[in-house]
Amino acid sequence: MRIWVTGIGVVSPLALGAGATMDRLVRGERGFRALSLFEMPGSRCALAAEVHGLPPIDQGDGTELLSRTDQMAVLAAQEALSQAGLDLATGGPLDLVLGGTTSGLFETEALLADMARDPSALKPLRQMLSHPLSATVDRMQRELGRLRRARTLCSACSSGANAMVLAASWLQAGQSDRVLAGGADGLSRLTFAGFHSLGALSPEPCRPFDRRRKGLTLGEGAAFFVLETERAAKERGAAPLCELRGWAVGSEHHHITNPEPSGQTAARLMQQAIARAGLQPKDIDYVNAHGTATPHNDEMEARALTACFGAELERIAVSSSKGQLGHTLGAAGAIEAAISAMALARGLAPPTKGLEEIDPACAMLRHVLETEPLAMRAVLSSSFGFGGMDTVLVLSRPDAFPPHDARAPRKVVVTAAATVGPLGVLATEPSAAYLQAGEPARSPIAFEAAEHLEIERARRMDRPSRLATAAIQAALRDAGAHELAPADASRAGALLGSAYGPVDRSAAYVQRVFERGAKGAMPAVFPNLVPSSPVAHASIYLGLGGPVFCVSDLAASAESAMATAVSLLATGEADLVAAGSVEELSAIAEQVLGPLCAAEPAQGTRSEGGGVVLFEAEPALRARAAAAGRAPRAIAELLWCQEWRGDLCPELASLPAPDGLGKTLVVLGQEGPRARALLERTSWARVARHATAPRCGYHEGAGGIAVAAAVGVLAQGGADAVLALGLGTDRGFALPLGACQPAGASKAP
Repeated sequence: MRIWVTGIGVVSPLALGAGATMDRLVRGERGFRALSLFEMPGSRCALAAEVHGLPPIDQGDGTELLSRTDQMAVLAAQEALSQAGLDLATGGPLDLVLGGTTSGLFETEALLADMARDPSALKPLRQMLSHPLSATVDRMQRELGRLRRARTLCSACSSGANAMVLAASWLQAGQSDRVLAGGADGLSRLTFAGFHSLGALSPEPCRPFDRRRKGLTLGEGAAFFVLETERAAKERGAAPLCELRGWAVGSEHHHITNPEPSGQTAARLMQQAIARAGLQPKDIDYVNAHGTATPHNDEMEARALTACFGAELERIAVSSSKGQLGHTLGAAGAIEAAISAMALARGLAPPTKGLEEIDPACAMLRHVLETEPLAMRAVLSSSFGFGGMDTVLVLSRPDAFPPHDARAPRKVVVTAAATVGPLGVLATEPSAAYLQAGEPARSPIAFEAAEHLEIERARRMDRPSRLATAAIQAALRDAGAHELAPADASRAGALLGSAYGPVDRSAAYVQRVFERGAKGAMPAVFPNLVPSSPVAHASIYLGLGGPVFCVSDLAASAESAMATAVSLLATGEADLVAAGSVEELSAIAEQVLGPLCAAEPAQGTRSEGGGVVLFEAEPALRARAAAAGRAPRAIAELLWCQEWRGDLCPELASLPAPDGLGKTLVVLGQEGPRARALLERTSWARVARHATAPRCGYHEGAGGIAVAAAVGVLAQGGADAVLALGLGTDRGFALPLGACQPAGASKAP
């Protein structure tokens, strides 16, 4: 199956538009100017690559403002849809995946600083609706039209590229016919001061791969692709711009900010992406490098390219667009993929501006110093993020290579679960206690990290990172997967949901920046403010080398992470993924964001904690068990997966009934009028009992605990089937699980 790119949209520091951006890139122009969005006293760097000329967007009733990130995302998406000839009002279903890190942070920083001083002094403000990472997707839906399914993910600087990987998984699994995928990120005080505190910002325009490079230049922007199956595009008469042919994603599990020096993981992913494309190194003609202009990254990337391409590297053109656009953070992977696609179509390799004296450690690369005409068949684009979350994409001319075989979707099973909450850190069966009557939660939960983790190895972790690591570790141990062989560990990942991210700590951080300028930013704290930092820390501690990122879907974030894990496993992006969510206590979430964003009225004591479920691809589980000389153990199999945008899912009424499955259970993170109305539309309502997890208290991650507890009930034999319903404002997920009978084997489909 081919995946065609039929539309591209870009908003960059050089231009509002993909073609205009590429025109200025190949002319060698740079988008760096004096920082004007905000003041940053005490900074060694006064430069940034800002987007200028954003047009006003109609705000409707004026109650919900669009952030800079929202504006850039909407403009880039509109351009991509227009080029693809798609009209959401008349066309078929469209799905959306957005990667990013900041959302409306720039617009809410002043409010956050005020709340850090006194959280009780402010009443809920609608302006804070732009703060959650998922807010940009919500605004895009309002501006573009109704979407069938949507996802927001964060893997730091590889977020936009990972959005394209997830979109490709949906297309390959037959879950989608067309997906709008990309990334968007706006500049903010927090990120600027944070990178400054790490010593990563250059006082002059950045110089990728140059001997005199002193760091990166921050930028902002957005890019989106319309990705379609070849069949769907042909049915509507759309022509391809290029083909998304291969991809790979994985974690270095090395350090929260520094790349793995050897480049071993990056090289492995490059090789895997090329192999998945059905190509060989000799077929790649151009590489758009991550090329941040930081000393460690550029040297690592040069080593990785050498290990991947060997002697072929002498002829492959290599350049970094960050010398002209700056580092656009979560948007970088998508923007640079767009540049790669346009370079392929135009037959022009853009230059690495600022590169004058090639670093001897990077001299093995064939650097593009001036725009170069180049006949290209296939190109490679790399993205590397905080926590070592790396992604590689391979794009090709539509007619350059014959079709290659797609991977058949694999069956996904559940092998363990774990919870961390008021009852402690519990493995699969003990977690079932959360669905039983008992004492309500108390906050904060009692958690002694030294009882579950090696403190010296966990010293850089904040509280949510330690909670997440303890929960994932407990699930892996319960499944006998805590000491994976290196080959298996490279295929093991983790996805964690988060409704709002570290909002209280971000507020305290930005308050210090407002009061003290760049000197108020603390380098030890900043990396932990990236939404994906808890799962990145967990991957480093546990040695997980597969897909590792954060998913944000308000109160349905845990179920969203689980649905994402299932998609990645089904199409072969990983063999094992721990998925769920972890939430920490937050005064701002309780007093402001929770009341604004809740799908149901809050009930119970505000608490913290989380739950994870261990999903595995059944063929990989059997192979791993055989290698260990034991029978595979699967607790449940995923029967189907449904997700939707809107208040109610019309398809739920026609979904398969649980007749013949015996004892059935429906679990929800929070019960309320909307949940009851939704449940009544399903065939499960007449045969199943339903339950929440009141002993965990109320928080946006309660759904993760409820699902993990339900897996415990299945493991105990207390139910034969479970329907997990995750509900957030204007979104929902349904994941039904059937117990494997007999133990260790899955039911026949």
